Amino acid sequence: MVGTALTTALAFDGHQVIQLVRREPKPTARIPEFAWDPVHDSLDLRILGSIDAAIHLGGVPIAGKRWSVERKLLIRESRVRSTRLLSQSLASIPTPPEILLVASAVGYYGDRGEEPLTEESQPGEGFLADTAVLWEEAADPAREAGIRVVNTRFGLIMSRQGGLLTKVRTPFQTALGGKLGNGSQWWPWISLPDVVNALVHIIGHDELSGPVNVTAPSPIRNSEFTRTISSVLSRPAWFHIPKPIINMVFGEMGVETTLSSQRVFPEKLKASGFEWIYQSLESNLYQELVASRADR
Repeated sequence: MVGTALTTALAFDGHQVIQLVRREPKPTARIPEFAWDPVHDSLDLRILGSIDAAIHLGGVPIAGKRWSVERKLLIRESRVRSTRLLSQSLASIPTPPEILLVASAVGYYGDRGEEPLTEESQPGEGFLADTAVLWEEAADPAREAGIRVVNTRFGLIMSRQGGLLTKVRTPFQTALGGKLGNGSQWWPWISLPDVVNALVHIIGHDELSGPVNVTAPSPIRNSEFTRTISSVLSRPAWFHIPKPIINMVFGEMGVETTLSSQRVFPEKLKASGFEWIYQSLESNLYQELVASRADR
Protein backbone atom coordinates (compact mmCIF):
# COMPACT_ATOMS: atom_id res chain seq x y z
CA MET A 1 0.00 0.00 0.00
CA VAL A 2 2.66 2.51 1.03
CA GLY A 3 5.12 1.43 -1.65
CA THR A 4 2.59 1.84 -4.45
CA ALA A 5 1.54 5.30 -3.30
CA LEU A 6 5.13 6.43 -2.76
CA THR A 7 6.31 5.10 -6.12
CA THR A 8 3.51 6.95 -7.87
CA ALA A 9 4.33 10.20 -6.06
CA LEU A 10 8.06 9.98 -6.77
CA ALA A 11 7.54 9.14 -10.44
CA PHE A 12 5.06 12.01 -10.77
CA ASP A 13 7.70 14.39 -9.37
CA GLY A 14 10.15 13.28 -12.03
CA HIS A 15 12.30 10.83 -10.07
CA GLN A 16 13.48 7.60 -11.66
CA VAL A 17 12.26 4.71 -9.54
CA ILE A 18 13.46 1.10 -9.70
CA GLN A 19 11.56 -1.60 -7.85
CA LEU A 20 13.11 -4.67 -6.26
CA VAL A 21 10.79 -7.65 -6.79
CA ARG A 22 10.93 -11.24 -5.52
CA ARG A 23 9.54 -12.68 -8.76
CA GLU A 24 10.70 -12.65 -12.35
CA PRO A 25 10.94 -8.99 -13.45
CA LYS A 26 8.49 -7.87 -16.13
CA PRO A 27 10.30 -6.21 -19.07
CA THR A 28 7.15 -4.20 -19.87
CA ALA A 29 6.56 -2.93 -16.32
CA ARG A 30 5.80 0.80 -16.09
CA ILE A 31 8.33 1.09 -13.25
CA PRO A 32 11.60 -0.75 -14.06
CA GLU A 33 12.02 -3.92 -12.00
CA PHE A 34 15.08 -5.72 -10.68
CA ALA A 35 15.04 -9.15 -9.03
CA TRP A 36 16.28 -10.04 -5.56
CA ASP A 37 15.82 -13.02 -3.28
CA PRO A 38 16.04 -12.11 0.43
CA VAL A 39 15.36 -15.70 1.49
CA HIS A 40 18.55 -16.87 -0.21
CA ASP A 41 20.55 -13.65 0.39
CA SER A 42 20.70 -12.92 -3.33
CA LEU A 43 21.07 -9.27 -4.41
CA ASP A 44 23.58 -7.62 -6.72
CA LEU A 45 23.03 -3.86 -6.93
CA ARG A 46 26.12 -3.13 -9.04
CA ILE A 47 24.12 -3.45 -12.25
CA LEU A 48 21.93 -0.50 -11.22
CA GLY A 49 24.74 2.04 -11.11
CA SER A 50 24.37 5.13 -8.92
CA ILE A 51 21.45 5.25 -6.45
CA ASP A 52 20.47 8.43 -4.59
CA ALA A 53 18.05 6.89 -2.08
CA ALA A 54 16.94 3.39 -1.10
CA ILE A 55 13.61 2.67 0.56
CA HIS A 56 12.71 -0.68 2.13
CA LEU A 57 9.07 -1.18 3.13
CA GLY A 58 8.86 -4.98 2.97
CA GLY A 59 7.66 -7.47 5.55
CA VAL A 60 5.02 -10.16 6.01
CA PRO A 61 1.77 -8.63 7.42
CA ILE A 62 1.52 -8.97 11.20
CA ALA A 63 -2.28 -9.06 11.44
CA GLY A 64 -4.94 -11.39 10.07
CA LYS A 65 -3.60 -14.72 11.34
CA ARG A 66 -2.88 -16.12 14.78
CA TRP A 67 0.82 -16.18 15.59
CA SER A 68 2.10 -19.72 15.51
CA VAL A 69 5.80 -20.31 16.12
CA GLU A 70 6.28 -20.58 12.35
CA ARG A 71 4.29 -17.42 11.65
CA LYS A 72 6.29 -15.38 14.15
CA LEU A 73 9.54 -16.60 12.63
CA LEU A 74 8.30 -15.63 9.17
CA ILE A 75 7.22 -12.15 10.36
CA ARG A 76 10.60 -11.53 11.97
CA GLU A 77 12.81 -13.04 9.27
CA SER A 78 10.97 -11.26 6.44
CA ARG A 79 11.96 -7.96 8.03
CA VAL A 80 15.35 -8.59 9.60
CA ARG A 81 16.94 -10.75 6.92
CA SER A 82 15.84 -8.59 3.98
CA THR A 83 16.94 -5.39 5.73
CA ARG A 84 20.35 -6.82 6.55
CA LEU A 85 20.82 -8.04 2.97
CA LEU A 86 19.85 -4.68 1.49
CA SER A 87 22.02 -2.77 3.98
CA GLN A 88 25.08 -4.93 3.31
CA SER A 89 24.55 -4.68 -0.44
CA LEU A 90 24.22 -0.89 -0.38
CA ALA A 91 27.32 -0.59 1.79
CA SER A 92 29.36 -2.64 -0.69
CA ILE A 93 28.63 -0.82 -3.95
CA PRO A 94 31.16 1.77 -5.24
CA THR A 95 28.77 4.70 -4.89
CA PRO A 96 26.31 4.02 -2.06
CA PRO A 97 23.13 6.10 -1.74
CA GLU A 98 22.97 9.09 0.57
CA ILE A 99 20.02 7.68 2.50
CA LEU A 100 18.39 4.37 3.36
CA LEU A 101 14.82 4.53 4.65
CA VAL A 102 13.74 1.34 6.41
CA ALA A 103 10.22 0.76 7.65
CA SER A 104 9.73 0.12 11.34
CA ALA A 105 6.64 0.41 13.53
CA VAL A 106 5.31 1.90 16.74
CA GLY A 107 5.19 -1.68 17.99
CA TYR A 108 8.78 -0.88 19.02
CA TYR A 109 7.36 0.77 22.15
CA GLY A 110 5.27 -2.19 23.34
CA ASP A 111 2.29 -1.62 25.64
CA ARG A 112 3.08 1.60 27.55
CA GLY A 113 -0.28 2.80 28.92
CA GLU A 114 -0.41 6.58 29.38
CA GLU A 115 3.33 7.20 28.93
CA PRO A 116 4.12 9.84 26.25
CA LEU A 117 6.47 8.24 23.72
CA THR A 118 8.98 9.97 21.44
CA GLU A 119 11.90 8.79 19.37
CA GLU A 120 14.03 9.00 22.53
CA SER A 121 11.89 6.44 24.39
CA GLN A 122 13.30 2.99 25.10
CA PRO A 123 11.85 -0.15 23.46
CA GLY A 124 9.03 -1.97 25.19
CA GLU A 125 8.36 -5.65 25.72
CA GLY A 126 6.64 -8.27 23.58
CA PHE A 127 7.06 -9.93 20.22
CA LEU A 128 6.51 -6.79 18.13
CA ALA A 129 8.88 -4.71 20.25
CA ASP A 130 11.60 -7.37 20.09
CA THR A 131 11.10 -7.70 16.33
CA ALA A 132 11.31 -3.93 15.78
CA VAL A 133 14.58 -3.72 17.70
CA LEU A 134 16.17 -6.42 15.54
CA TRP A 135 14.62 -4.88 12.42
CA GLU A 136 16.19 -1.50 13.09
CA GLU A 137 19.55 -2.99 14.06
CA ALA A 138 19.64 -4.91 10.76
CA ALA A 139 20.34 -1.60 8.99
CA ASP A 140 23.62 -1.13 10.90
CA PRO A 141 25.85 -2.21 7.96
CA ALA A 142 24.55 0.74 5.92
CA ARG A 143 24.86 3.09 8.90
CA GLU A 144 28.44 1.99 9.51
CA ALA A 145 29.24 2.65 5.83
CA GLY A 146 28.25 6.30 6.26
CA ILE A 147 24.78 6.06 4.75
CA ARG A 148 22.13 8.16 6.50
CA VAL A 149 19.75 5.53 7.85
CA VAL A 150 16.21 6.44 8.93
CA ASN A 151 13.96 3.91 10.67
CA THR A 152 10.40 5.08 10.05
CA ARG A 153 8.20 3.95 12.93
CA PHE A 154 4.77 3.87 11.30
CA GLY A 155 1.54 4.22 13.22
CA LEU A 156 -1.83 2.86 12.05
CA ILE A 157 -2.26 4.05 8.47
CA MET A 158 -5.86 5.07 7.82
CA SER A 159 -6.55 4.26 4.18
CA ARG A 160 -9.36 2.52 2.32
CA GLN A 161 -6.66 0.83 0.22
CA GLY A 162 -5.46 -1.48 2.98
CA GLY A 163 -4.61 -2.01 6.62
CA LEU A 164 -6.96 -1.33 9.51
CA LEU A 165 -9.79 0.43 7.65
CA THR A 166 -10.29 -2.42 5.19
CA LYS A 167 -10.84 -4.76 8.16
CA VAL A 168 -13.19 -2.60 10.24
CA ARG A 169 -15.12 -0.72 7.54
CA THR A 170 -17.74 -3.42 6.92
CA PRO A 171 -18.49 -4.13 10.62
CA PHE A 172 -18.95 -0.44 11.31
CA GLN A 173 -21.03 0.12 8.17
CA THR A 174 -23.37 -2.67 9.28
CA ALA A 175 -23.61 -1.35 12.87
CA LEU A 176 -21.49 -4.24 14.17
CA GLY A 177 -18.51 -2.12 15.16
CA GLY A 178 -17.45 -1.21 18.68
CA LYS A 179 -14.58 -0.59 21.01
CA LEU A 180 -11.92 -3.20 21.72
CA GLY A 181 -11.12 -4.09 25.30
CA ASN A 182 -11.92 -1.16 27.57
CA GLY A 183 -11.21 1.27 24.72
CA SER A 184 -8.69 3.30 26.71
CA GLN A 185 -5.63 2.18 24.73
CA TRP A 186 -3.88 4.86 22.68
CA TRP A 187 -3.72 4.33 18.92
CA PRO A 188 -1.12 6.39 17.00
CA TRP A 189 -2.54 6.94 13.52
CA ILE A 190 -1.69 8.75 10.27
CA SER A 191 -3.22 9.21 6.83
CA LEU A 192 -1.67 7.60 3.75
CA PRO A 193 -1.02 10.97 2.00
CA ASP A 194 0.83 12.14 5.10
CA VAL A 195 2.91 8.96 5.14
CA VAL A 196 3.98 9.54 1.54
CA ASN A 197 4.71 13.22 2.16
CA ALA A 198 6.65 12.36 5.31
CA LEU A 199 8.89 9.91 3.45
CA VAL A 200 9.61 12.47 0.73
CA HIS A 201 10.22 15.09 3.44
CA ILE A 202 12.68 12.82 5.26
CA ILE A 203 14.67 12.20 2.08
CA GLY A 204 15.08 15.95 1.61
CA HIS A 205 16.06 16.78 5.20
CA ASP A 206 19.60 15.70 6.03
CA GLU A 207 19.15 16.43 9.73
CA LEU A 208 16.73 13.52 10.08
CA SER A 209 18.35 10.19 10.89
CA GLY A 210 17.78 7.23 13.17
CA PRO A 211 14.24 6.54 14.37
CA VAL A 212 11.47 8.86 13.16
CA ASN A 213 7.88 8.44 14.34
CA VAL A 214 5.61 8.64 11.29
CA THR A 215 2.30 9.38 13.00
CA ALA A 216 -0.20 12.22 13.26
CA PRO A 217 0.54 14.79 15.99
CA SER A 218 -2.38 13.64 18.15
CA PRO A 219 -2.83 9.94 18.97
CA ILE A 220 -6.37 8.85 19.82
CA ARG A 221 -7.86 6.28 22.15
CA ASN A 222 -9.63 3.26 20.69
CA SER A 223 -12.90 4.52 22.18
CA GLU A 224 -12.42 7.84 20.35
CA PHE A 225 -11.69 6.00 17.11
CA THR A 226 -14.91 4.06 17.60
CA ARG A 227 -16.99 7.21 18.16
CA THR A 228 -15.39 8.99 15.21
CA ILE A 229 -15.83 6.26 12.60
CA SER A 230 -19.38 5.68 13.87
CA SER A 231 -20.14 9.38 13.39
CA VAL A 232 -18.51 9.58 9.95
CA LEU A 233 -20.48 6.56 8.70
CA SER A 234 -23.66 7.60 10.54
CA ARG A 235 -23.95 4.16 12.08
CA PRO A 236 -24.29 3.14 15.71
CA ALA A 237 -21.41 1.24 17.32
CA TRP A 238 -23.11 -0.98 19.89
CA PHE A 239 -20.67 -3.83 20.12
CA HIS A 240 -17.90 -4.21 22.65
CA ILE A 241 -15.31 -6.96 22.32
CA PRO A 242 -13.70 -7.60 25.72
CA LYS A 243 -10.06 -8.61 26.09
CA PRO A 244 -10.79 -12.28 27.00
CA ILE A 245 -12.67 -12.75 23.72
CA ILE A 246 -9.89 -11.11 21.69
CA ASN A 247 -7.35 -13.30 23.42
CA MET A 248 -9.40 -16.45 22.90
CA VAL A 249 -10.11 -15.81 19.19
CA PHE A 250 -6.93 -14.10 18.02
CA GLY A 251 -4.38 -14.98 20.70
CA GLU A 252 -1.17 -13.03 21.13
CA MET A 253 -1.61 -11.37 17.73
CA GLY A 254 -4.95 -9.84 18.69
CA VAL A 255 -3.75 -8.60 22.07
CA GLU A 256 -0.55 -6.97 20.79
CA THR A 257 -2.04 -5.39 17.66
CA THR A 258 -5.33 -4.07 19.09
CA LEU A 259 -4.99 -3.68 22.86
CA SER A 260 -1.45 -2.32 23.25
CA SER A 261 -1.43 1.35 24.26
CA GLN A 262 1.11 3.55 22.47
CA ARG A 263 0.80 7.29 23.03
CA VAL A 264 3.32 8.21 20.33
CA PHE A 265 4.30 11.72 19.26
CA PRO A 266 6.24 12.58 16.05
CA GLU A 267 8.71 14.98 17.65
CA LYS A 268 11.38 14.74 14.95
CA LEU A 269 8.98 15.38 12.06
CA LYS A 270 7.45 18.31 13.90
CA ALA A 271 10.86 19.85 14.71
CA SER A 272 11.92 19.55 11.05
CA GLY A 273 8.96 21.64 9.86
CA PHE A 274 6.80 18.89 8.42
CA GLU A 275 3.16 19.88 7.84
CA TRP A 276 0.37 17.31 8.01
CA ILE A 277 -2.58 17.32 5.62
CA TYR A 278 -4.75 15.49 8.14
CA GLN A 279 -4.33 16.36 11.82
CA SER A 280 -7.95 15.42 12.49
CA LEU A 281 -8.96 11.76 12.43
CA GLU A 282 -12.50 12.75 11.50
CA SER A 283 -11.40 14.59 8.34
CA ASN A 284 -9.14 11.68 7.37
CA LEU A 285 -11.90 9.08 7.84
CA TYR A 286 -14.43 11.25 6.02
CA GLN A 287 -12.11 11.51 3.02
CA GLU A 288 -11.37 7.78 2.95
CA LEU A 289 -14.83 6.38 3.70
CA VAL A 290 -17.31 8.97 2.42
CA ALA A 291 -15.83 11.51 0.01
CA SER A 292 -13.82 8.94 -1.94
CA ARG A 293 -16.92 6.80 -2.41
CA ALA A 294 -18.85 9.81 -3.71
CA ASP A 295 -16.03 10.61 -6.15
CA ARG A 296 -16.26 7.11 -7.60
